[in-house]
Amino acid sequence: MTKTIHPVILCGGSGTRLWPLSTPERPKQFLALTSDKTMLQETAERFKAGKETQVSFSTPIVIGSERHEALLTQTLPEAYKILEPFGRNSAPAVAAACLACAPDDLLLICPADHSIRNVPAFHAAIMEAVGASENGQIATFGIKPTRPATEYGYIRATKASELNETVSVEEFVEKPPLQDAKAYLAAGNYYWNAGIFMFRVDTMLAALERYAPKVLDGVRRAFGKRDATITRLEPIAFHRTPSISIDYAVMEKAGAVVTIPVDMDWDDVGGYPALHGLLTKTETENHMSGPAIVRESSGLYVRSEGPMIAVSGVRDLAIVATRDEVMIAPTYDAAAVKALGAEVQSRRHQFGLSPEIIDRARDWLWAAFDVWSEKAWDPVQGGFVEQLSMDGFPDVTADRRVRVQARQVFSFAKAVEMGWPRTDKARQLVDQGVAYINDRLRHPDGGWVHTVRPDGTPIDDRRDLYDHAFMVLAGATAYRITGNGTALKIADDAIAFIDSELKDASHGGWFEAKPDVLPRRANPHMHLLEAMIAYYAATGAKHALDRAAECVRLFETKFFNPANNVMAEFFTMDWCLDGNENETVFEPGHHYEWATLLYEYEKLTGHDTGSWRRRLIKRADESGINSETGFAHNLVRADNVVLNSGSRLWHQLERFRAVAHHTEIEFDFTTASMFASIQEIFLEAGPPGGWVDEVSQTGKRSTNSVPASMLYHIVTSFDLFINAD
Repeated sequence: MTKTIHPVILCGGSGTRLWPLSTPERPKQFLALTSDKTMLQETAERFKAGKETQVSFSTPIVIGSERHEALLTQTLPEAYKILEPFGRNSAPAVAAACLACAPDDLLLICPADHSIRNVPAFHAAIMEAVGASENGQIATFGIKPTRPATEYGYIRATKASELNETVSVEEFVEKPPLQDAKAYLAAGNYYWNAGIFMFRVDTMLAALERYAPKVLDGVRRAFGKRDATITRLEPIAFHRTPSISIDYAVMEKAGAVVTIPVDMDWDDVGGYPALHGLLTKTETENHMSGPAIVRESSGLYVRSEGPMIAVSGVRDLAIVATRDEVMIAPTYDAAAVKALGAEVQSRRHQFGLSPEIIDRARDWLWAAFDVWSEKAWDPVQGGFVEQLSMDGFPDVTADRRVRVQARQVFSFAKAVEMGWPRTDKARQLVDQGVAYINDRLRHPDGGWVHTVRPDGTPIDDRRDLYDHAFMVLAGATAYRITGNGTALKIADDAIAFIDSELKDASHGGWFEAKPDVLPRRANPHMHLLEAMIAYYAATGAKHALDRAAECVRLFETKFFNPANNVMAEFFTMDWCLDGNENETVFEPGHHYEWATLLYEYEKLTGHDTGSWRRRLIKRADESGINSETGFAHNLVRADNVVLNSGSRLWHQLERFRAVAHHTEIEFDFTTASMFASIQEIFLEAGPPGGWVDEVSQTGKRSTNSVPASMLYHIVTSFDLFINAD
């Protein structure tokens, strides 16, 4: 009888020893390193039927990061995906695979980043492992060592064994020093631990229940809704699940563990030494990929994904150039590569801000969350207040915009993700805000009203596109971070209303509101782009990217004028400029905000937006900056006439975000100096936990309240460099 094996491919990890090819955004398993296929594709290719008629493979199960969903779908569209909101090591991943299958299923666990060049030998070992697995044992695959390797863990078997012969495991051994590795090689009963193993589902579940019950319980709680192609692990329960490897959690404790020695030309492509060895016949041979010239050199791994690399008179180096980075390090010093990559990622993550600046900013933000968590919510009438006074008192009498309710939900959800210590309070406010939006602010005919009185009764019941974009943003973000199901329903309902009631089938895009008003604006479409990126991050739904693509097309064909590099604000019904081209008004902050969102869209889809982004920033900087204060003006005309010389905080925060994301542009200031000015003039000059919303042309405070809406802009900017993950 043919036995079906279910391959499970572990697709986590960031491949830090292969930086800059491998990055957190596109780790090594999604790269073509040893052939024209990605490592993940090569792994899946091994599970096609071999000569053995007694074994067949099902469609693979792939366990990977939620952030890589698009890459997983693109690489292996047929695979079943289990998506983790964040990494929790291999034991929770194995538990999730078990819970996705039947008790008598046979699972074969394989990392996505290994090279196996003798697939028939692999299949023969799998055949041997079937019998052991069916007998209630956990079968590992021990690689017959060819050298005293110190970079691998070892399996100590009870005896030296022939290939493809099942033998009991006595011990798992950590990566040894060289002297011990030589002894292992001489002993004959030590094998490299490939991290590949097979078992029946009920066997592993019983082992997890006995040796790692908190892991199994946490994953069970996190196992959310399933459909035909995907399971998403819910973040709250998964966050509480212990992070531990399957080796430590089960394999080193279980008694019924065996190994099958196999010689399948295996390698763990962990760094440039392994990659160079796989692609060359000798240590002195050079490997070149991409535009490269090598003269009088030996032992090189050279790869360029852009610029020409020319090398002469060197030896034993890995030289790698991507579009953004160049790395040169000794070929056989994987630790140096990892350290360089970590430092570059750290500097990029900090965007030129020193640890001292970041600590000061975090302290300020935590204090702001403390204040707003106590004062933002109206305990008597419900809902979030619109503003605080400059003395720090909540204004419970001011009318409330529905979009601000959504922005506060978004902000407190992000507080959880960013690591604000009072997580329970943030979750409480998210849940309260979501319930308030869902129960009290809906329009009876669908969608949400525009503004309400403090008691929640409507003042303006039009249903506004801008408001609904923030419903999607808040709902999707709250669901992704806190797992609040009602939040996702709000996002879904908002999308349904936008599509059914606001879609303009004649001219493209979406109407301003229902009932409709003129002029039409680019700004709601910008926030709809932002919302759809967030919705895709929360759900992986392709329809979100389709709507995001339409927003980008409108920008490219209607909103942005390449003749003067102005992103117009107002339009007629058929998307013509609302007025004379030279008198077109634009807000510098929107130029910066579009640049950031187009950057995020390009990272997500690969659609080239670089020229648009650079031109947006350049134009805003050229004609939108107050020469006296260095801050962006509120409103400028295409002919460079400043219409509003004040400077609101949000323009400055959006400029900071845009500049931080565009390090390839030369500015006559640093991100650190820009942020320091924002901190001094706007943030720390306000009341405790508050801020100055606007300064005049001379830099003097020109407002007398602290608007709640600004917390959203602060959070999105601080999130660049303050994040718990």
